[in-house]
Amino acid sequence: MRFLVAVRSTTYSERTLQIGSAVANAFSADLSVVYVGDRPKELLSGGVNLARDALLNWEINHPGVDVLRWAYRRLQEWNFIDPTLEQFDPTNLVQEADRVRVILPHVSGEKIRLIFREGNPVDQLKKETEYRDYLLTIVGGGSRRRLTKQLVQFVDTSILFVKDFEPERNYRVLLCVDDSQATKRAVVFGTRLAQHLKTHVDLLTVSKTQRFGKGYRGAAKWAERYLARQNLPFEQHFKTGDPPTVFAETAGTDHIIIMGKSKMNPLKAWIKGTKPGDTVLKAHGPVILVR
Repeated sequence: MRFLVAVRSTTYSERTLQIGSAVANAFSADLSVVYVGDRPKELLSGGVNLARDALLNWEINHPGVDVLRWAYRRLQEWNFIDPTLEQFDPTNLVQEADRVRVILPHVSGEKIRLIFREGNPVDQLKKETEYRDYLLTIVGGGSRRRLTKQLVQFVDTSILFVKDFEPERNYRVLLCVDDSQATKRAVVFGTRLAQHLKTHVDLLTVSKTQRFGKGYRGAAKWAERYLARQNLPFEQHFKTGDPPTVFAETAGTDHIIIMGKSKMNPLKAWIKGTKPGDTVLKAHGPVILVR
């Protein structure tokens, strides 16, 4: 199982990396850390092998080196990887297609990968998820409408938006249940995360009208039975209103929202928006969209 976390700077990416490593731990997943930024043209132009003097140049000039070194050491501090070994060597790199990877010894090299990419962040995350088989992509923010819509639409994995995350807060899990295809996968994912966090689950089904159709009622019943079999403490709620607004208001600041990812036609989704994408924009805490 492989998770991907995107980092941009030591200032703004710490919470993204922290929750990413915690979720990877919950699922016993390998974690790839990708830095997407501008690359020195003289370093990678022409697709030639990287020479040692160019690598040393890159260590001085490329900010991604410092960010990945910082990420590696933070993961050591959080005991995601062995804190007793200093294994980060910025000159030990390998070029793979249009990405560059820091080579780590086998003891850490399977659990954690450190990757450079350059270009448009959404395009590069999409390419990275096509290069390797990732289950979950972890990104920061979720407040920029255009970027959020692009990530939801084009990154073909489950996505965790680390929005307004507070490391010391005891989060509950809010599972949004409807008749969409991905709801069952969202319930299974959310259950496993709740078990790791040892936290309470709220099941929430929202209808725009006072009527809850057969599909909604059936999905809610299935989720109730599944959580009961897992011996997880939960409460079930049925509410009426605009679903993204109700999800965000119910979650507040102390829930991680988990819901299925939309399968809407990409063009239609871009024009009209989607329930998951709108939920990310309205939410006051982390949101996981499960593919």
